[in-house]
Amino acid sequence: MAERLRLSDVERIPTDRLAELITESFDTLVTVAIAEATNGYIPQRTRRLLRKAEWRLDWQDALLCACGELQVAVERMRYTGDPRLEATEHRLRRVRHRRHEAGILVKKLRRNDFNRSAERRSGTNSRLTAQGWLRVAFPDEYADLLRQERVRRNLDDAPEEPCFSNVHEHITYACACGQITAPRTPEVEDLLAASGIAVRHAAADDAKNQEERNMALRHPLLLGRWENALRELGYMVVEQACAATPHGLGTLPDDFYALPQERAISVLNARRFLAAIQQRRLEYKRYVRQITQALRERERESPYVIASAEAKATASQFLSESRAAEYAYIRAELRPHEEYDGSLPRSLANSPQRAELKRRVLAALAEGTWTRSAPPEPAVTPFSGPDGGDLP
Repeated sequence: MAERLRLSDVERIPTDRLAELITESFDTLVTVAIAEATNGYIPQRTRRLLRKAEWRLDWQDALLCACGELQVAVERMRYTGDPRLEATEHRLRRVRHRRHEAGILVKKLRRNDFNRSAERRSGTNSRLTAQGWLRVAFPDEYADLLRQERVRRNLDDAPEEPCFSNVHEHITYACACGQITAPRTPEVEDLLAASGIAVRHAAADDAKNQEERNMALRHPLLLGRWENALRELGYMVVEQACAATPHGLGTLPDDFYALPQERAISVLNARRFLAAIQQRRLEYKRYVRQITQALRERERESPYVIASAEAKATASQFLSESRAAEYAYIRAELRPHEEYDGSLPRSLANSPQRAELKRRVLAALAEGTWTRSAPPEPAVTPFSGPDGGDLP
Protein backbone atom coordinates (compact mmCIF):
# COMPACT_ATOMS: atom_id res chain seq x y z
CA MET A 1 0.00 0.00 0.00
CA ALA A 2 1.33 3.44 -0.98
CA GLU A 3 2.44 5.76 1.80
CA ARG A 4 -0.24 8.24 2.82
CA LEU A 5 0.39 11.78 1.61
CA ARG A 6 1.23 14.29 4.36
CA LEU A 7 0.08 17.91 4.42
CA SER A 8 3.67 19.14 4.36
CA ASP A 9 4.35 17.15 1.17
CA VAL A 10 1.75 18.94 -0.95
CA GLU A 11 3.68 22.15 -1.57
CA ARG A 12 6.70 20.20 -2.93
CA ILE A 13 4.87 17.89 -5.34
CA PRO A 14 4.47 19.13 -8.95
CA THR A 15 0.87 19.94 -9.86
CA ASP A 16 0.80 17.44 -12.73
CA ARG A 17 1.79 14.66 -10.33
CA LEU A 18 -0.80 15.84 -7.77
CA ALA A 19 -3.48 15.66 -10.46
CA GLU A 20 -2.62 11.98 -10.94
CA LEU A 21 -2.62 11.30 -7.20
CA ILE A 22 -5.98 12.93 -6.46
CA THR A 23 -7.50 11.08 -9.41
CA GLU A 24 -6.44 7.81 -7.82
CA SER A 25 -7.34 8.53 -4.18
CA PHE A 26 -10.08 10.50 -2.44
CA ASP A 27 -8.03 10.55 0.78
CA THR A 28 -5.22 12.24 -1.15
CA LEU A 29 -7.69 14.81 -2.50
CA VAL A 30 -8.81 15.56 1.06
CA THR A 31 -5.19 16.06 2.12
CA VAL A 32 -4.49 18.36 -0.83
CA ALA A 33 -7.67 20.34 -0.13
CA ILE A 34 -6.69 20.86 3.51
CA ALA A 35 -3.14 21.84 2.56
CA GLU A 36 -4.38 24.31 -0.04
CA ALA A 37 -6.68 25.91 2.54
CA THR A 38 -4.06 26.19 5.28
CA ASN A 39 -0.63 26.44 3.62
CA GLY A 40 0.35 29.75 2.06
CA TYR A 41 3.16 28.14 0.05
CA ILE A 42 0.98 25.94 -2.17
CA PRO A 43 1.80 26.73 -5.84
CA GLN A 44 -0.77 28.76 -7.75
CA ARG A 45 -1.02 25.98 -10.37
CA THR A 46 -2.27 23.61 -7.68
CA ARG A 47 -4.78 26.19 -6.42
CA ARG A 48 -6.08 26.73 -9.96
CA LEU A 49 -6.30 22.97 -10.50
CA LEU A 50 -8.79 22.51 -7.67
CA ARG A 51 -10.92 25.38 -8.96
CA LYS A 52 -11.17 24.10 -12.52
CA ALA A 53 -14.68 23.20 -13.65
CA GLU A 54 -13.84 19.48 -13.85
CA TRP A 55 -12.54 19.40 -10.25
CA ARG A 56 -14.85 21.78 -8.38
CA LEU A 57 -17.40 19.18 -7.33
CA ASP A 58 -14.71 16.76 -6.11
CA TRP A 59 -13.01 19.64 -4.29
CA GLN A 60 -16.28 20.54 -2.58
CA ASP A 61 -16.78 16.89 -1.55
CA ALA A 62 -13.26 16.72 -0.12
CA LEU A 63 -13.67 19.96 1.84
CA LEU A 64 -16.98 18.81 3.31
CA CYS A 65 -15.32 15.56 4.39
CA ALA A 66 -12.36 17.51 5.86
CA CYS A 67 -14.68 19.85 7.77
CA GLY A 68 -16.42 16.91 9.45
CA GLU A 69 -13.18 15.20 10.36
CA LEU A 70 -11.60 18.40 11.70
CA GLN A 71 -14.66 19.44 13.69
CA VAL A 72 -14.79 16.11 15.47
CA ALA A 73 -11.02 16.28 16.02
CA VAL A 74 -11.41 19.73 17.61
CA GLU A 75 -14.19 18.46 19.88
CA ARG A 76 -12.09 15.47 20.93
CA MET A 77 -9.04 17.66 21.63
CA ARG A 78 -11.09 20.09 23.66
CA TYR A 79 -12.47 17.18 25.72
CA THR A 80 -9.02 15.67 26.33
CA GLY A 81 -7.15 18.97 26.73
CA ASP A 82 -4.90 18.22 23.75
CA PRO A 83 -2.28 20.97 23.25
CA ARG A 84 -2.82 20.81 19.46
CA LEU A 85 -6.34 22.23 19.88
CA GLU A 86 -5.56 25.82 18.89
CA ALA A 87 -3.72 24.81 15.70
CA THR A 88 -6.49 22.40 14.71
CA GLU A 89 -9.17 25.05 15.33
CA HIS A 90 -7.28 27.41 13.04
CA ARG A 91 -7.08 24.69 10.39
CA LEU A 92 -10.82 24.06 10.71
CA ARG A 93 -11.62 27.75 10.22
CA ARG A 94 -9.50 27.91 7.08
CA VAL A 95 -11.06 24.74 5.63
CA ARG A 96 -14.57 26.06 6.36
CA HIS A 97 -13.68 29.25 4.53
CA ARG A 98 -12.53 27.21 1.53
CA ARG A 99 -15.70 25.09 1.68
CA HIS A 100 -17.75 28.28 1.42
CA GLU A 101 -15.64 29.43 -1.54
CA ALA A 102 -16.04 26.04 -3.25
CA GLY A 103 -19.80 26.21 -2.75
CA ILE A 104 -19.91 29.60 -4.46
CA LEU A 105 -17.84 28.32 -7.40
CA VAL A 106 -20.04 25.22 -7.77
CA LYS A 107 -23.15 27.42 -7.85
CA LYS A 108 -21.44 29.61 -10.44
CA LEU A 109 -20.75 26.50 -12.54
CA ARG A 110 -24.42 25.50 -12.42
CA ARG A 111 -25.50 29.06 -13.14
CA ASN A 112 -23.24 29.20 -16.20
CA ASP A 113 -24.70 25.91 -17.44
CA PHE A 114 -28.20 27.32 -17.03
CA ASN A 115 -27.29 30.60 -18.74
CA ARG A 116 -26.15 28.59 -21.76
CA SER A 117 -29.34 26.51 -21.79
CA ALA A 118 -32.15 26.83 -24.34
CA GLU A 119 -34.54 27.81 -21.53
CA ARG A 120 -32.46 30.82 -20.55
CA ARG A 121 -31.82 31.83 -24.15
CA SER A 122 -35.55 31.87 -24.83
CA GLY A 123 -36.12 33.89 -21.68
CA THR A 124 -33.80 36.65 -22.90
CA ASN A 125 -35.18 36.72 -26.44
CA SER A 126 -37.97 39.32 -26.83
CA ARG A 127 -39.51 37.58 -29.83
CA LEU A 128 -39.67 34.17 -28.13
CA THR A 129 -40.94 35.75 -24.92
CA ALA A 130 -43.70 37.57 -26.82
CA GLN A 131 -44.69 34.34 -28.55
CA GLY A 132 -44.74 32.54 -25.21
CA TRP A 133 -47.02 35.13 -23.61
CA LEU A 134 -49.25 35.06 -26.69
CA ARG A 135 -49.66 31.30 -26.24
CA VAL A 136 -50.80 31.89 -22.66
CA ALA A 137 -53.23 34.61 -23.76
CA PHE A 138 -54.82 32.48 -26.50
CA PRO A 139 -54.36 28.88 -25.38
CA ASP A 140 -57.22 27.37 -27.41
CA GLU A 141 -56.04 28.91 -30.67
CA TYR A 142 -52.51 27.77 -29.99
CA ALA A 143 -53.70 24.25 -29.12
CA ASP A 144 -55.58 24.00 -32.42
CA LEU A 145 -52.58 25.23 -34.42
CA LEU A 146 -50.28 22.82 -32.59
CA ARG A 147 -52.65 19.91 -33.14
CA GLN A 148 -52.76 20.62 -36.87
CA GLU A 149 -48.99 20.90 -37.06
CA ARG A 150 -48.45 17.64 -35.15
CA VAL A 151 -50.83 15.85 -37.50
CA ARG A 152 -48.99 17.28 -40.49
CA ARG A 153 -45.71 15.94 -39.08
CA ASN A 154 -47.22 12.54 -38.10
CA LEU A 155 -46.26 13.12 -34.48
CA ASP A 156 -49.51 12.02 -32.89
CA ASP A 157 -48.69 8.36 -33.60
CA ALA A 158 -45.55 8.52 -31.44
CA PRO A 159 -45.89 7.14 -27.90
CA GLU A 160 -45.86 9.71 -25.10
CA GLU A 161 -43.28 9.37 -22.32
CA PRO A 162 -45.00 8.45 -19.05
CA CYS A 163 -45.20 10.83 -16.11
CA PHE A 164 -42.85 10.14 -13.20
CA SER A 165 -43.54 10.74 -9.53
CA ASN A 166 -39.85 11.25 -8.74
CA VAL A 167 -36.44 11.39 -10.37
CA HIS A 168 -35.64 7.75 -9.55
CA GLU A 169 -38.67 6.51 -11.50
CA HIS A 170 -37.39 8.53 -14.45
CA ILE A 171 -33.90 7.04 -14.09
CA THR A 172 -35.33 3.49 -13.91
CA TYR A 173 -37.37 4.13 -17.05
CA ALA A 174 -34.30 5.56 -18.81
CA CYS A 175 -32.29 2.44 -17.93
CA ALA A 176 -35.04 0.16 -19.22
CA CYS A 177 -35.27 2.11 -22.49
CA GLY A 178 -31.53 2.19 -23.04
CA GLN A 179 -31.22 5.94 -22.52
CA ILE A 180 -28.76 5.14 -19.74
CA THR A 181 -26.24 2.33 -20.14
CA ALA A 182 -24.82 1.06 -16.85
CA PRO A 183 -23.53 -2.54 -16.43
CA ARG A 184 -25.31 -4.54 -13.74
CA THR A 185 -22.48 -6.28 -11.93
CA PRO A 186 -23.08 -9.15 -9.49
CA GLU A 187 -22.70 -6.65 -6.63
CA VAL A 188 -25.38 -4.46 -8.17
CA GLU A 189 -27.71 -7.43 -8.66
CA ASP A 190 -27.20 -8.46 -5.03
CA LEU A 191 -28.10 -5.01 -3.72
CA LEU A 192 -31.11 -4.72 -6.04
CA ALA A 193 -32.45 -7.95 -4.55
CA ALA A 194 -31.38 -7.14 -0.97
CA SER A 195 -33.58 -5.96 1.88
CA GLY A 196 -33.65 -2.37 3.03
CA ILE A 197 -31.60 -3.32 6.09
CA ALA A 198 -28.89 -4.89 3.93
CA VAL A 199 -28.68 -1.78 1.76
CA ARG A 200 -28.48 0.35 4.89
CA HIS A 201 -25.58 -1.74 6.19
CA ALA A 202 -23.83 -1.36 2.83
CA ALA A 203 -24.36 2.42 2.92
CA ALA A 204 -23.03 2.57 6.49
CA ASP A 205 -19.89 0.61 5.58
CA ASP A 206 -19.36 2.84 2.56
CA ALA A 207 -19.63 6.01 4.67
CA LYS A 208 -17.19 4.69 7.28
CA ASN A 209 -14.55 4.00 4.65
CA GLN A 210 -14.06 7.23 2.67
CA GLU A 211 -11.34 5.80 0.49
CA GLU A 212 -12.89 2.51 -0.63
CA ARG A 213 -16.21 3.47 -2.19
CA ASN A 214 -18.88 0.86 -2.90
CA MET A 215 -19.52 1.61 -6.57
CA ALA A 216 -22.56 -0.67 -6.65
CA LEU A 217 -24.44 1.84 -4.48
CA ARG A 218 -23.71 4.48 -7.11
CA HIS A 219 -25.35 2.50 -9.92
CA PRO A 220 -28.27 4.51 -11.41
CA LEU A 221 -30.80 1.85 -10.37
CA LEU A 222 -29.61 1.94 -6.74
CA LEU A 223 -29.36 5.70 -6.19
CA GLY A 224 -32.87 5.87 -4.72
CA ARG A 225 -32.22 3.05 -2.24
CA TRP A 226 -28.84 4.55 -1.35
CA GLU A 227 -30.43 7.92 -0.62
CA ASN A 228 -33.14 6.30 1.52
CA ALA A 229 -30.49 4.38 3.44
CA LEU A 230 -28.44 7.53 4.06
CA ARG A 231 -31.52 9.38 5.29
CA GLU A 232 -32.42 6.55 7.65
CA LEU A 233 -28.86 6.35 8.96
CA GLY A 234 -28.84 10.08 9.61
CA TYR A 235 -31.99 9.94 11.68
CA MET A 236 -30.78 6.83 13.51
CA VAL A 237 -27.49 8.42 14.64
CA VAL A 238 -28.57 12.04 15.18
CA GLU A 239 -29.51 11.57 18.84
CA GLN A 240 -26.39 9.60 19.69
CA ALA A 241 -24.31 12.32 17.97
CA CYS A 242 -25.95 15.04 20.11
CA ALA A 243 -26.91 16.87 16.91
CA ALA A 244 -30.09 18.87 16.43
CA THR A 245 -30.56 17.67 12.85
CA PRO A 246 -29.19 14.87 10.64
CA HIS A 247 -28.16 17.52 8.10
CA GLY A 248 -25.48 19.23 10.21
CA LEU A 249 -23.32 18.55 13.25
CA GLY A 250 -24.00 21.85 15.00
CA THR A 251 -22.35 22.49 18.35
CA LEU A 252 -22.05 20.06 21.22
CA PRO A 253 -24.18 20.66 24.33
CA ASP A 254 -22.45 22.32 27.27
CA ASP A 255 -22.68 19.20 29.43
CA PHE A 256 -20.76 17.09 26.88
CA TYR A 257 -17.38 17.93 28.45
CA ALA A 258 -18.56 16.55 31.80
CA LEU A 259 -19.46 13.14 30.32
CA PRO A 260 -17.52 10.00 31.28
CA GLN A 261 -14.82 9.16 28.75
CA GLU A 262 -16.54 6.08 27.32
CA ARG A 263 -19.77 8.02 26.70
CA ALA A 264 -17.89 11.00 25.23
CA ILE A 265 -15.97 8.77 22.80
CA SER A 266 -19.27 7.20 21.71
CA VAL A 267 -20.71 10.64 20.97
CA LEU A 268 -17.61 11.71 19.02
CA ASN A 269 -17.64 8.51 16.95
CA ALA A 270 -21.31 9.07 16.17
CA ARG A 271 -20.58 12.64 15.08
CA ARG A 272 -17.77 11.49 12.83
CA PHE A 273 -20.14 8.96 11.26
CA LEU A 274 -22.85 11.61 10.83
CA ALA A 275 -20.36 13.91 9.09
CA ALA A 276 -19.48 11.08 6.69
CA ILE A 277 -23.17 10.51 5.95
CA GLN A 278 -23.60 14.19 5.13
CA GLN A 279 -20.70 14.01 2.69
CA ARG A 280 -22.21 10.93 1.06
CA ARG A 281 -25.57 12.68 0.69
CA LEU A 282 -23.83 15.52 -1.15
CA GLU A 283 -22.18 12.92 -3.37
CA TYR A 284 -25.55 11.24 -4.02
CA LYS A 285 -27.09 14.55 -5.12
CA ARG A 286 -24.16 15.08 -7.43
CA TYR A 287 -24.69 11.71 -9.16
CA VAL A 288 -28.40 12.40 -9.61
CA ARG A 289 -27.71 15.86 -11.00
CA GLN A 290 -25.20 14.48 -13.50
CA ILE A 291 -27.62 11.78 -14.68
CA THR A 292 -30.58 14.12 -15.07
CA GLN A 293 -28.42 16.60 -16.98
CA ALA A 294 -27.28 13.81 -19.32
CA LEU A 295 -30.91 12.75 -19.83
CA ARG A 296 -31.92 16.29 -20.72
CA GLU A 297 -29.09 16.54 -23.24
CA ARG A 298 -29.97 13.21 -24.85
CA GLU A 299 -33.65 14.13 -24.88
CA ARG A 300 -32.87 17.29 -26.82
CA GLU A 301 -31.08 15.12 -29.41
CA SER A 302 -34.08 12.79 -29.85
CA PRO A 303 -35.66 13.08 -33.34
CA TYR A 304 -39.12 13.00 -31.77
CA VAL A 305 -38.28 15.78 -29.30
CA ILE A 306 -36.69 17.86 -32.06
CA ALA A 307 -39.74 17.40 -34.28
CA SER A 308 -42.08 18.24 -31.40
CA ALA A 309 -40.10 21.42 -30.68
CA GLU A 310 -40.26 22.37 -34.33
CA ALA A 311 -44.03 21.79 -34.32
CA LYS A 312 -44.43 24.04 -31.28
CA ALA A 313 -42.25 26.71 -32.86
CA THR A 314 -44.23 26.63 -36.10
CA ALA A 315 -47.56 26.77 -34.25
CA SER A 316 -46.26 29.73 -32.23
CA GLN A 317 -45.20 31.49 -35.43
CA PHE A 318 -48.63 30.93 -36.99
CA LEU A 319 -50.29 32.30 -33.86
CA SER A 320 -48.12 35.43 -33.89
CA GLU A 321 -49.08 35.96 -37.54
CA SER A 322 -52.80 35.45 -36.96
CA ARG A 323 -52.64 37.68 -33.87
CA ALA A 324 -50.18 40.17 -35.34
CA ALA A 325 -51.59 43.21 -33.51
CA GLU A 326 -51.53 41.48 -30.13
CA TYR A 327 -48.03 40.18 -30.79
CA ALA A 328 -46.87 43.69 -31.71
CA TYR A 329 -48.42 45.04 -28.49
CA ILE A 330 -46.42 42.56 -26.37
CA ARG A 331 -43.22 43.44 -28.25
CA ALA A 332 -43.90 47.12 -27.64
CA GLU A 333 -44.30 46.47 -23.90
CA LEU A 334 -41.04 44.52 -23.79
CA ARG A 335 -39.04 47.00 -25.86
CA PRO A 336 -38.25 49.48 -23.02
CA HIS A 337 -36.58 46.62 -21.12
CA GLU A 338 -34.37 45.43 -24.00
CA GLU A 339 -30.60 45.80 -23.92
CA TYR A 340 -30.69 45.97 -27.71
CA ASP A 341 -33.23 45.00 -30.34
CA GLY A 342 -34.73 41.63 -29.50
CA SER A 343 -32.58 40.93 -26.40
CA LEU A 344 -33.72 41.16 -22.79
CA PRO A 345 -31.20 41.32 -19.92
CA ARG A 346 -30.56 38.18 -17.92
CA SER A 347 -31.41 40.09 -14.75
CA LEU A 348 -35.01 40.34 -15.95
CA ALA A 349 -35.48 36.58 -16.33
CA ASN A 350 -37.36 35.04 -13.36
CA SER A 351 -37.45 38.47 -11.68
CA PRO A 352 -40.50 39.99 -9.91
CA GLN A 353 -40.36 42.81 -12.49
CA ARG A 354 -40.81 40.32 -15.35
CA ALA A 355 -43.62 38.54 -13.51
CA GLU A 356 -45.46 41.83 -12.94
CA LEU A 357 -44.97 42.87 -16.57
CA LYS A 358 -46.31 39.54 -17.77
CA ARG A 359 -49.31 39.78 -15.44
CA ARG A 360 -50.12 43.30 -16.66
CA VAL A 361 -49.77 42.39 -20.35
CA LEU A 362 -51.93 39.28 -20.05
CA ALA A 363 -54.56 41.20 -18.10
CA ALA A 364 -54.69 43.89 -20.79
CA LEU A 365 -55.10 41.25 -23.49
CA ALA A 366 -57.85 39.51 -21.53
CA GLU A 367 -59.72 42.76 -20.80
CA GLY A 368 -59.25 44.29 -24.25
CA THR A 369 -57.49 47.39 -22.92
CA TRP A 370 -54.32 46.64 -24.89
CA THR A 371 -55.74 48.42 -27.97
CA ARG A 372 -55.02 51.77 -26.31
CA SER A 373 -51.28 50.96 -26.28
CA ALA A 374 -48.64 51.51 -28.97
CA PRO A 375 -49.56 50.76 -32.62
CA PRO A 376 -48.55 47.38 -34.05
CA GLU A 377 -45.25 46.82 -35.81
CA PRO A 378 -45.43 46.76 -39.61
CA ALA A 379 -44.28 43.16 -39.89
CA VAL A 380 -43.65 40.07 -37.79
CA THR A 381 -39.98 39.14 -37.59
CA PRO A 382 -39.49 35.54 -38.82
CA PHE A 383 -38.90 33.00 -36.09
CA SER A 384 -35.26 32.09 -35.69
CA GLY A 385 -35.24 28.50 -34.44
CA PRO A 386 -37.07 25.52 -32.90
CA ASP A 387 -35.73 25.74 -29.34
CA GLY A 388 -38.20 28.40 -28.22
CA GLY A 389 -40.17 28.54 -25.04
CA ASP A 390 -40.88 30.84 -22.16
CA LEU A 391 -39.87 31.03 -18.56
CA PRO A 392 -42.68 30.98 -16.04
